Amino acid sequence: MTRITRITPASGASKAPTTGETYDMTESKSIPSLHRVSVTGPRVHLREVGEGDFDAAWAWASREEFFRFLPIEQPDRSDERIWLESVIAEAREVSRRQYQLGIEALNNGSLVGMVRLGIDSERDRSANIGYGINPDFWGLGYATEAARLIVRFGFETLGLHRIWATHHPENFASRRVLDKIGFQEEGRRRDDRFVGGAWYDSVVCSILESEWSPKETDRRAT
Repeated sequence: MTRITRITPASGASKAPTTGETYDMTESKSIPSLHRVSVTGPRVHLREVGEGDFDAAWAWASREEFFRFLPIEQPDRSDERIWLESVIAEAREVSRRQYQLGIEALNNGSLVGMVRLGIDSERDRSANIGYGINPDFWGLGYATEAARLIVRFGFETLGLHRIWATHHPENFASRRVLDKIGFQEEGRRRDDRFVGGAWYDSVVCSILESEWSPKETDRRAT
């Protein structure tokens, strides 16, 4: 799961294409900016987070294994609180481009992790996703369902064309999640991240709107 990133949307209407590039702007669709997002699946509910979720967020942020494959350093309590506050603030922005939603287990109401969708190009209708689960709930399928729901939200609600993700080459669990929801490997970014005193590659995977096939059991997105 990647931390909050601020991305400035591309502005295709105000900037001429580079020589040799051709764009059919009649195909461009504006991406809606939504607030109070709620997406429900068979076992998890994706929802906005609030200040009351800090204890749950710290429950996974305090675990070293949670950050093994993430391109960030493990935070202290103060850093985690600042991060949560920034997520809450960004969800209220008029032109919203980051959707960082809590993953709530329907069987007991526990917040078990976070899933993120960040729009990186409005003109190209492109976004990237990330996800993270409290280690106490690994292996239960929550990441797969949450990822599938956020991709469905991206394609069916936001009208995206392409959704992509990256993972550490040794993060086989994350790769299985992407494989299960239909992502295909595009390639590898060499020495893309520097974490813990070492460089490592990022494997890039993506899925297109024409390839998306939602499960019948994934339902109720608002």
